[in-house]
Amino acid sequence: MNGIKQIFGKEMARILKDKKMVFSVFLLPVLIMVVLLTIINNLAGQMQSDIEEHKAIVWMQNEPDSFETFLASAGAEYDIRTIASDSDRGEAEDAILNGDADLLIEFPVDFDAMIAGFQEGDAVPQIKTYYNPSEEYSSQAYQEISVGVLESYRQTLLAGRVGNPDAITVFTVNSDNDDMVIQDDEKASGQALGMMLPYFITILLFAGAMGIGTDMIAGEKERGTMASLLVAPVKRSSIVLGKVFALMVVSGISSLVYVAGMVICTPFMMDSMTGMDEALNLNLGPDQILMLGLLLVAIAFLYSAVVALISVFAKTTKEASSYIMPVYMVVLVVGLLTMFRMGDGGPWDYYIPFYNSAIALQAILSHELTMSQYLITLVETLALGGILTVLIARAFNNEKVMAL
Repeated sequence: MNGIKQIFGKEMARILKDKKMVFSVFLLPVLIMVVLLTIINNLAGQMQSDIEEHKAIVWMQNEPDSFETFLASAGAEYDIRTIASDSDRGEAEDAILNGDADLLIEFPVDFDAMIAGFQEGDAVPQIKTYYNPSEEYSSQAYQEISVGVLESYRQTLLAGRVGNPDAITVFTVNSDNDDMVIQDDEKASGQALGMMLPYFITILLFAGAMGIGTDMIAGEKERGTMASLLVAPVKRSSIVLGKVFALMVVSGISSLVYVAGMVICTPFMMDSMTGMDEALNLNLGPDQILMLGLLLVAIAFLYSAVVALISVFAKTTKEASSYIMPVYMVVLVVGLLTMFRMGDGGPWDYYIPFYNSAIALQAILSHELTMSQYLITLVETLALGGILTVLIARAFNNEKVMAL
């Protein structure tokens, strides 16, 4: 036990006394993340403000006097341009295609006369609109005018025809139903973060272990200090455990710092996205926090053991990084799978190494994880980390491996 403490203390002291390493491992990623989220937030806010402040350019063909009067009474301000010929129509379509105009509204000829003289059996007049869904301004104009303004205009004309539009309204849908949403608020509050955090946690945990772990073992081989450490009066199993535990603590702390930074910054980024502020209102009880903490420790232990085991078989940190990269890609894919996971999945998902821990994190945040699923994930993750640690200890006792 004393040997483990000595190795653990040596590794932690080496890391924490190196200001450059502390900055690069704990602070630099957070700063980068904060800067990126701030830039994204500002750009998204500017884009939304620009769309809202934009004065839509609308081409009108056969615009009736009633619609012109309606727009004036409604206070709608658009840049109206009139199509008077076929060449104007072609110009309007080209402008919409190129993003220089937003919407084209085509009324039937003599629209007002058709409305005023409408008889049962006559063809119902059709107003056609044309827009470019790949342009933000055009999409916004379509939603605002085609869906909103023209519907209000239709209701106005209907009121002029029948007097009271409610007399011909068969039914309404949720016109005064304030309680139409039936959901578990705690489950809903964790869904947005439940999609993002498991991905970032798994990636950051592994990245933290990879950055430090390669230097702890392969780096010492490269510098020649591993040979002297192996002849010291300390059991090689103690050396392994001390290094793995130190790596686990460092990667765990770094991931907690990253996640804390993300949780603090993400609501600011989501301010510009409608409805996301409520979705990010995460509410975890003491039991969920405890489950989350224990699982993070287990994941950090597993990832540290993986990195350490691979590093044992490398001569240099560069070689170790190249060996670890394929495993890192697997972790990336596992994280992405949780972001696009639909439903509860199958019961066997919690038996799949690496993947089970990611979906367990997601289920904890959304309050959907059962105790049996949690225990399966936790025990399997710890057991797998323990098996890898035993393999590392055997590798340390193998002179051929350590002489690589």
